[in-house]
Amino acid sequence: MNFRIAFPRRVIFERGGVDRLPELLSDLSLDGKAMLVTGRRFARESGYLDKLRSLLVKSGVKDVVVFNQVEPNPSAETVDKGGEIAKRERVDFVVGFGGGSAMDAAKGIAILAAQGGKISDYYYPADVNAPILPLIAIPTTCGTGSEVTKYAVISERSRKNVVVSDHIVPVAAILDAEVLKHLPKSILAHTAMDALSHAIEACFHVKASRLTETFSAESAKLILESFKPAYDGDSDHREKLLYASMLAGLAINLSGTVFVHGLGYYLTEKYGIPHGLANSLFLAQFIEYCSEKASERLLSLCERLRIKSGECSRVLVEKVNAMRRYAELPANLSEAGVPEEDFQNIVEQALSYSRNIQNCVTPPSREDLEAIVKKAF
Repeated sequence: MNFRIAFPRRVIFERGGVDRLPELLSDLSLDGKAMLVTGRRFARESGYLDKLRSLLVKSGVKDVVVFNQVEPNPSAETVDKGGEIAKRERVDFVVGFGGGSAMDAAKGIAILAAQGGKISDYYYPADVNAPILPLIAIPTTCGTGSEVTKYAVISERSRKNVVVSDHIVPVAAILDAEVLKHLPKSILAHTAMDALSHAIEACFHVKASRLTETFSAESAKLILESFKPAYDGDSDHREKLLYASMLAGLAINLSGTVFVHGLGYYLTEKYGIPHGLANSLFLAQFIEYCSEKASERLLSLCERLRIKSGECSRVLVEKVNAMRRYAELPANLSEAGVPEEDFQNIVEQALSYSRNIQNCVTPPSREDLEAIVKKAF
């Protein structure tokens, strides 16, 4: 058994953990000038923008540069702009506060501030090495796990592009479930489906190990158990989803995502369907595919989830579909507004994400993908 993983140096998981930011900066010997990277609305409207700026000043930071221009599915243009500002302002470290978009943008900015160029210079398969500015990540959703991962996903020219490097794993992460009280039900549902997709896909990656499955199974178990009460607003179960999202992030750090993500990327770029929702539209079909093509791995996952072997695929699919029904998510591609005449484009675009296709332990053929997409309609 072989595996390799990069962890943050510090992870603070506690309610009110954001207040520990000054203590964290002291522990990590981070000072000088900070850049705070956020989305366009939530940090400001929730009061966290002012709170974080105040905490940074309290910690002795000389100046705080706010970059609050990150859009959903961050564009290369936005990341390049943030990197230029960070470099010009001679920023010493970065704090990313938000969902996966803000944290991924913060990773890109941390690279550009230290090394210059454009973020497209660093897309996979480029080797991304030091120097990179230290990054502290604070998630505000329970889906991406970006606070602990080596990935940053950037949109450019209607494609999802990924930066991959152990060096962009945040030096620290603060997971504060108090932040989730502001999370709308719809975003919770979408991001929880993203986390579940991470947890399940990671098990079917060519680099998956027993440790991958350990993180994945615990993550999936918590999501399946806690989704409904969390969706209804229960704070304890929202905290469990936040923890599950982090575990799924650790799982994909060990391995990665496969073709559920490859299929979903096109829907997000073409139709603006939120990333987690896009993944959810193919997750049941993926489980059925793995039941046929990678049955031993699926049975192993189901055993950890305490699902009987003879009912593995059927029960797991039903649990996923029950989550989707409870949150009133679209039941299929047609309900999500995707026209059937785009069928071949979905397949072609999925095949173009060769990394996601080939990293599956049993890579799907064109015919396999056509069957999966057909079922998804």
